[in-house]
Amino acid sequence: DVVLDGCERLRQRPVGQLVDALRLCGAQIEYMGEQGYPPVHIAGRKLAVQTVTIPRPLSPQFISALLLIGVSIQTDITSPYIEMTQHLITHYNRALCIVNRQLEKDWSAAAFWYEYVALHGGEMLLKGLQKDSLQGDKVVAALFRPLGVQTDYNADGVRIYHAERVGDTLTVDFSACPDLYPAIAITCDCLHISLQALGTEALAIKESNRLLAVKERRTYHDHRIAMALLAADLPCDDTDCITKSYPAFIEQLCIVHCQSLTDTVHCALSTVNRIIPRRGINDDNKGKKYALHKLISAATAEYVWLMDDDITPAPASQSPILHSLIGDADLYILPIQMVGGDSLLERLQIAEYAAIQEVTMRTAKRGKAVMCSGANLIVRRERWLESYPDLHVDIPSGDDMFLLESFRRRNLRIACIDDPAYTATVSAIPSWSAFWRQRMRWAGKAPHYRDRIIVRYGVGVLLANILQLLCPVVILIKFPIEYRLIKKRDPEVSFFIALLLEIIYPLYMLLCILGGLCRKGW
Repeated sequence: DVVLDGCERLRQRPVGQLVDALRLCGAQIEYMGEQGYPPVHIAGRKLAVQTVTIPRPLSPQFISALLLIGVSIQTDITSPYIEMTQHLITHYNRALCIVNRQLEKDWSAAAFWYEYVALHGGEMLLKGLQKDSLQGDKVVAALFRPLGVQTDYNADGVRIYHAERVGDTLTVDFSACPDLYPAIAITCDCLHISLQALGTEALAIKESNRLLAVKERRTYHDHRIAMALLAADLPCDDTDCITKSYPAFIEQLCIVHCQSLTDTVHCALSTVNRIIPRRGINDDNKGKKYALHKLISAATAEYVWLMDDDITPAPASQSPILHSLIGDADLYILPIQMVGGDSLLERLQIAEYAAIQEVTMRTAKRGKAVMCSGANLIVRRERWLESYPDLHVDIPSGDDMFLLESFRRRNLRIACIDDPAYTATVSAIPSWSAFWRQRMRWAGKAPHYRDRIIVRYGVGVLLANILQLLCPVVILIKFPIEYRLIKKRDPEVSFFIALLLEIIYPLYMLLCILGGLCRKGW
């Protein structure tokens, strides 16, 4: 007498077809919540084996489950998974006893090594894989050939190595191999190959909605999405789920990374965990800072790389971080570049962001950092956790600046990595209302700053802009300085946009400050 239950995602996965079939065999199963979904209450009893008809099962797993208890199945589908189950049943029914047998390795797990070779090059020997395997996922070898991975078969397994890609489009029917979708889809995306995916109906009811998860590059606690992201060296918001099917994957991936590079390289995955405080991770509805604390507490590496969900890492940042870049500092400030469309609002934001970023990186290089952005930071995990009480969890912004203040107050080492390879991009806000809400929210945290240098710098900028309002001729002094800052960080910004920003900035700055102080709910 048992209750079969699971995580929230499992409760969204339909089991009605299997339950109905088992009830026809005499099973006593009752739903405890929504009809057709777990949790279910099962009272154990002897079943009357018979023939069951399931014309179009949602999953071949239902058929395998029934075959394993001796039910005769009538169905319209064929599947490598079903054929494999039938073969093993026949094999063991014929055997007088179960003998020791060398089990072949998992072709679906091999997909992530195919992905790695497609994106990073190199050569691997994957032992225990068989060319004549019953596993449907053995088609991964053929599917990755156009993506630049060649497969050679030998007695030990398969040797895969980088080869020339074939074409810019790929059409795949995933109906018989849905577990291959994450690795193939992310590989195609990274290589800018157009993927036409057919037979994707089952992907929506897997451990995650894999179509959505790949599009958002978020795991939703799905082991295959996590491995596909890590193989591409993309940010991954959950690695614990990998233990479901491949507990050694991260350790092996670290070894592969380090063996393929020189001795002067730190393996990124062993020294840095990437943390993305996406909305929805925090089930307790306590805001971004609480979500960050939850994720960083669970991290295992010495450093965590904080990345907001609205930024895009540079393509070159998919390579491991060089040892010469990660030294013994406690906080590394990384650059961000704003990109956007041709609207006036977006172009003004790009110019403003360029000036802010140039000041951020220059002051950090001099050991006197006065600004940073939590969208792209590398921080020593233990030091961040020690600073958590200083982050003003009651304020819905400022996890980056309050962190900087805490580090400065404790005389922790702050450095920067001003390298184009690690420059993330963020999109400008196209809406005026969203723009004002964001800027006033930023301004609303200013009264809580306590660091003398940060406060002094902010007051100096404010006074300079007030002076420009009172005496417009001051612009002749300010503009050449700020124009050089903008062009140094983003040469694409035009003279006209930079000048227009300079003219309106004093009034814009005062409006943000007043709005931020008056509206605590921004």
